[in-house]
Amino acid sequence: MHLYLSSHNPWKTNYCNEDGQIIYKAERGGPTFGARRIMISKIAPSKFNPQATSIDEFALRDEFEHLGEVEYHLIKNSRIKYGGQDQSISKFFRKSGWAFFGRNRIFTGPDGIEYCWKLTSRVSKTPVAVFHRKRVGFIRGARPGSLEIMSEGENMIDIILVTFLYIEKLRKDKERASRSHGGGGP
Repeated sequence: MHLYLSSHNPWKTNYCNEDGQIIYKAERGGPTFGARRIMISKIAPSKFNPQATSIDEFALRDEFEHLGEVEYHLIKNSRIKYGGQDQSISKFFRKSGWAFFGRNRIFTGPDGIEYCWKLTSRVSKTPVAVFHRKRVGFIRGARPGSLEIMSEGENMIDIILVTFLYIEKLRKDKERASRSHGGGGP
């Protein structure tokens, strides 16, 4: 399954299925007491009643319900709010890999199994989800950005998307920091 991004910015976009139906929305909230927020909502089940004699026009509109939130802090620990829990990033993820900050982030899925987001372009042995960046397509064909979720991850798409938004923000921040400190080209 692919969730296609409607814009280049993963934390301010719609995530659509192959048919163009919006399944998730990510919206970036302004700073609140030093925190930036990414609010994630998911399409709600239809309220259409097949036994009704007339179709309520509102039953066919897309309605969304709150799924989760990623809260970024500059000074204190950032937070993830999902599934009725509000946890600091340090409790939600554990770091693994080389370097002081760790290269990868590990979280426990709803099935009790640990999953790892790799902050590299290398593919893991058995990926559950892979982010494909938008390609403009001068030489190869253009394609929108997408989050590809393998069949092994289809039972936990919600948590994959919530954690992806945190990981992608972290990756972008590290990329920006390395460019500003002389590590990113001309």
